[in-house]
Amino acid sequence: MNTIDRLVRDHQDVWSPADSPWNTPVSGGSTPEQYGIPADAEELQDLIEYREMSFALGNIFKACYRLGLKDSTDVMYDLQKMKWFTERLIAQELGK
Repeated sequence: MNTIDRLVRDHQDVWSPADSPWNTPVSGGSTPEQYGIPADAEELQDLIEYREMSFALGNIFKACYRLGLKDSTDVMYDLQKMKWFTERLIAQELGK
């Protein structure tokens, strides 16, 4: 099963965790279009540019992808990096 099929399968049900800080139910599941990858994509940077991700979001995306695999870092390093950039994005959204 490829990654897109797995992601679609894993997100078919309604998601509304009780402990969610935003407590907003999401319904309808995922569709393959949400996970579309350009045919000429060869590396993560291609996907980052395709989705027009900001610097912060691109760093979160890369840290998620390599979680614990980068030389001289561990899982906690990547998780802390994701948290730091996520908190910056949340602050930006709250400031709008």
